[in-house]
Amino acid sequence: MRRRTLITGAAAGGIGGITLIGTGAFDTASAERTATVNFADDEDAYLGLVSKSAYATTDGDGELALAFGDVSGVGDGIGRNSQFFFDEVFAIANQGTETVSITATSDTDSFDGEFRLYPTGDRDGVLDDPDNAVVLETGDEQSVGTYVETGDVDVTEDLDIDITIEAAFEEGDDEPDDPAPEPPETIDSIQFYSAASQIAADGESQLTDDSLIAVSAPPGAENTDQSDVDDSVEYEPEDDVPLVSLDGAVAGFGTPEMITDGEADFSAGNEEFVLNVFDELIGSGTVLWDEGHGGFWTISDDEENAFGDFVGYAENNGYTVEATTNVEIDLGDADAIIVASPSQAYSESELTALDSFVSDGGAVLLFDESDYINEESDNLNQIAAELEIGFRFNAGQVESDGSFDFTTSEFNTDDFGGLFADREGIQ
Repeated sequence: MRRRTLITGAAAGGIGGITLIGTGAFDTASAERTATVNFADDEDAYLGLVSKSAYATTDGDGELALAFGDVSGVGDGIGRNSQFFFDEVFAIANQGTETVSITATSDTDSFDGEFRLYPTGDRDGVLDDPDNAVVLETGDEQSVGTYVETGDVDVTEDLDIDITIEAAFEEGDDEPDDPAPEPPETIDSIQFYSAASQIAADGESQLTDDSLIAVSAPPGAENTDQSDVDDSVEYEPEDDVPLVSLDGAVAGFGTPEMITDGEADFSAGNEEFVLNVFDELIGSGTVLWDEGHGGFWTISDDEENAFGDFVGYAENNGYTVEATTNVEIDLGDADAIIVASPSQAYSESELTALDSFVSDGGAVLLFDESDYINEESDNLNQIAAELEIGFRFNAGQVESDGSFDFTTSEFNTDDFGGLFADREGIQ
């Protein structure tokens, strides 16, 4: 049996007030004849205290006060040289996940009297004896009475009574698990427009490694080849179609249009998701956007390929986003780089610079697109091969219910839960 102090207490400002406080869960305050305990955060504590009488009252802020002075309707308070039994004052509740046995001790050295807690219904009971401990199953509670013998003491003088309530865990030697935290809220969906899929690193088979796939298309989606060259890996309606994949500090997206001013649906979770990827891979700092290599997707133009809304959103959340046409030189001052469907391949020296950049802790975000208009997957795959990541980019176009504009909620929260956290988006 393992014992742990879960609630401690102190009475101050006269025997009229008792304050019970919790380890990490309570705040304390006291007055001359009453005292308070703040239970605002006690839902996550192993033990809880519940008012059961006029001597224990709560207010709208979740505070509990034990008052044994002049309580309206129940008596005139505590006098000298007297004994008092207050039955069923409050209850101790087991809010944990294991059976516990409860004991309570009181330190009354500071005054000429006695103070103890007892199980309601047993006035001779003493909760400070482990042999008389009260066993509480998960969800049960024990009503507690209070015995006070004042002796020859002025009940208004300052007194301190230290109370300790402990719980011993009955099953095994381990303490009970902390109450399960509430799962974080997640975004509802992500919109994809004219997106391509990802495939395995061999470039010839479907990507099926869940440890790499963060987002998939809705059930029934497929990858269709839109070009005159049949060069795509097929995904049939019964297959899971990857749309976003991550390997280490490298992320691959099916389309840059998920964050463009013109096509992105920011009422979905697009910008929140991409910013979560920023936070996961980068944290903060400077993000380069490659505007060289014949790329159509730039941050300098204010036309159909503009990203002004997302760039402003990222900069409001701790990032600096800058255009570059010289990757080798500018990588030295950057924390990440975005490469979106380059129509010109990277040179060997640029590939080497990217590889060194990732080895030194930099992040790379690669955006593909469908082959309906452009086919730049080969150039992205050259980068992916240099970085030796576990996925490649597929030719073709992903369609759901016959449409290239769709939303999905197929999120891999087991491996990438933080990427789907709901946060304040673009207003």
